[in-house]
Amino acid sequence: MSEEMLSARVPTELKRLVDADKRTNQEVVRAALWREFGGERKASIDRRIEEKENRISMIERERNEREREIEEERKELEALKAKQDKIESQHADEHAQVLKKAETIPADPNNPFVIDHAENLDLTPEELAREIAEEYDKEYDPFADTGLDSL
Repeated sequence: MSEEMLSARVPTELKRLVDADKRTNQEVVRAALWREFGGERKASIDRRIEEKENRISMIERERNEREREIEEERKELEALKAKQDKIESQHADEHAQVLKKAETIPADPNNPFVIDHAENLDLTPEELAREIAEEYDKEYDPFADTGLDSL
């Protein structure tokens, strides 16, 4: 077994007891340390049990804190999903209202109604014009009133 130097300050009373012992200081310290830390001594086992119990308590507190954090994150996620659902529902309602208003509008991507409402629905005018054509069985003509159909 390798050896290392150990230095410590002790109360004067303990030092007197060590000096009064017929063993060397080194022998007294080794014997005390072996009694304290070595073997299967009750005090040593009791101390190790207490250390393990403290460690387990600390880990359980950390776990409980993590579980609270997870629950908070889940609640925030659910709130965000609810907002997202509401926005998507509003967008779908707006989309349906625009299509309903477009019943009498030509399926023309150059029509001012189509241009204005396409932007609000995050669509291109061509996409909205096609939807209007499909919804009301209208003919979709991307060149209506542009004069480009003669090319």
